[in-house]
Amino acid sequence: MSADGRIGHGDQIYASFLARQMEEGMALAEASDLLRLHVPPMAPPHFIAEFRCNGLVRGEDGEIREASEFAVGIFFPPDYLRRADPFEMLRLFTPGVWHPNVSMELPLICIGRLTPGTALVDILYQVYEILTWHKFNPRENDSLNKTACAWARQNQHRFPVDRRPLKRRSLNLEMKPL
Repeated sequence: MSADGRIGHGDQIYASFLARQMEEGMALAEASDLLRLHVPPMAPPHFIAEFRCNGLVRGEDGEIREASEFAVGIFFPPDYLRRADPFEMLRLFTPGVWHPNVSMELPLICIGRLTPGTALVDILYQVYEILTWHKFNPRENDSLNKTACAWARQNQHRFPVDRRPLKRRSLNLEMKPL
């Protein structure tokens, strides 16, 4: 937010993009039992996504176990509509997340190829698919965590770890009078 209280550093297109991302992201969070989306005091372009879903972590003892709370920071830099770098934009706040697309040394998560202007909602879905093991890269040469990659190939029967949809499914119930 700029000094005059506007989103987007004076760039109207960027500001409109951020406003739309906030609106759509909050709508997804409202329609989800598994996602909370926070906008910290610095406001957009920063978001914190809290996922309440089942995923895997590696404990200090080396044991792989299920966890149910994950936090990811998402930042849209001012030139995001022209250039996208997932390693600059995404930070994993939950330590020990066990997944080939997550670094054990740095707070990095790779959601794959990210094009400029990718919507926040699309990023949230991609992060969710990684955390719940709906999506993983089985190739060690293209992995942030080669050990998790090798482990995943041997444990595919465990995936996905959480089968619930990120967005609540709507039910169309019709009541007929007796």
